[in-house]
Amino acid sequence: MNKNITWKVLKALDDIYRFKKSRAVIQNHPYIKFLIYEEGILDLKSDNIKVIVPTDRFESFYEKEFKKPYEESKKFLLENDIKPTANKGFKIEDIKTLMLISENKVELRNNPTTIEDFSNEFFDISKYLKNRKSVRDAVFKILDIQRFSLDEKQNQWRLVIDNKNPRAVVMCENKSYLKQPWIAEETQTKLWYVGGNNIAIIDDIDESDLSKPIYYSCDWDLAGLQIFSRIKAKLKERKTDIQLLFPNDPHKRVSTYIPYHDSHWDLTKHLSGIILEDFSKKELTFIQSLIDKEEWIEEESFDVIKMIKDVLKISFTKK
Repeated sequence: MNKNITWKVLKALDDIYRFKKSRAVIQNHPYIKFLIYEEGILDLKSDNIKVIVPTDRFESFYEKEFKKPYEESKKFLLENDIKPTANKGFKIEDIKTLMLISENKVELRNNPTTIEDFSNEFFDISKYLKNRKSVRDAVFKILDIQRFSLDEKQNQWRLVIDNKNPRAVVMCENKSYLKQPWIAEETQTKLWYVGGNNIAIIDDIDESDLSKPIYYSCDWDLAGLQIFSRIKAKLKERKTDIQLLFPNDPHKRVSTYIPYHDSHWDLTKHLSGIILEDFSKKELTFIQSLIDKEEWIEEESFDVIKMIKDVLKISFTKK
């Protein structure tokens, strides 16, 4: 639900955090209604219901969920002279995607494609950029182009969030964490997007990166685990290995039969036919429990910063 938060809503949440109220007309936004009427994290002022105020649970909630994304997004927008005014309706997910595009703009400029393919690759909808002029203009501004000129698809981009002195490399099935570049900074890692059909990009990994511990963050469903095995086989050719990041919130399981998910376990095969030797006994036990209930865990539900810090034994320091 919070993926549909607009910049207007995010700015209002920050106002509530800093000034203890907001007069922004956002009471009918589904996520704000959820926070007011179901979670009790926000409330309406008793003598003026047009004003939204925090409850005693809001401060810790905002600091955990939105403070860092808001601050990083605001900084990015200012640095790139992008103005997501209320009438443009930028979504926070749009801004995260623009940050990923900016981080990889040299690579993307050198490998142009069609607007439909670019839109589908980064915004998951082929006509998204055609229908969202403000977002399209921001993409063109970041890439310093006037249009996408090629007709043939070239989707083997090297999408990476770099780190000057990485302690490890984290390969991600989805782009969500690459849209949050502060993750790489806080965990002292380099993030690579290697999901879907982007496996061949592993051939471009520097030898220096191969000398670091390599981890894989993925959806714990059949497709995610099959991609892991493909990556593991490809890295074996380069005489290195990769480990799975084990879910630190294993209870966040949902049915595989939900509208936006299409990877289902193969119940006709033992452990859905995955390559058993690619997984530890602990991982296989957990996978079996997911198969038994036909459930999966979405990569984005993880506390990935904590997961990475735990495996690398990095202590948390409050900044």
